[in-house]
Amino acid sequence: MTLPRLLHIAECAFMILLAYMVVWRLLPAMPQHPQLAVFLVAELLGVVLILLQRPGDVATGVKPVLVGFGGTAAGLLIVPSGIQLVPDLVSTSMILGGVALSILAKLSLRRSFGVVAANRGVKSGGVYRLVRHPMYMAYIINHIGYLMLYLSAWNLAVYALAWILLWMRTDEEEKVLRADPAYRAYAEKVRSRLIPGLV
Repeated sequence: MTLPRLLHIAECAFMILLAYMVVWRLLPAMPQHPQLAVFLVAELLGVVLILLQRPGDVATGVKPVLVGFGGTAAGLLIVPSGIQLVPDLVSTSMILGGVALSILAKLSLRRSFGVVAANRGVKSGGVYRLVRHPMYMAYIINHIGYLMLYLSAWNLAVYALAWILLWMRTDEEEKVLRADPAYRAYAEKVRSRLIPGLV
């Protein structure tokens, strides 16, 4: 069995385990904060897309693998407890906005979605016209909404780590994708990685 195939199997098992853990932790809080349901839908969509993933040019080095798995897991270590900073309407708007954007990004990627940096075809339409990594931008919006709902030292530390790892993931993905002339041409048109016009 090839290393990319082993990585795919590991990605599938990892995403299923993470989804189970997140559902188990957040399900008890859903009666009080039903907006968490859309967050779970977006995460479960990721599991489905990983299971349907097509082969591609996958980074198999230790760093991209650790950053990919760590970056995926870190943001899901949050807990549904802490101080609610804003009314539900505000946090729900942030969570729904982030989830909607992440779903659009995942649907744009479809079978190209993965945990470890890879080139399974360059995507440049839809939300990929805004930034080169719209899914990570969506996660950050979602995280901010979640922090407004459940601010705690733990959740803040989890998201700080997640954001560092998301930035590192963009680096690893860019290394793989920039080997493709189509991606280099796309990156010339869409200069921002995460925030349109800024970063």
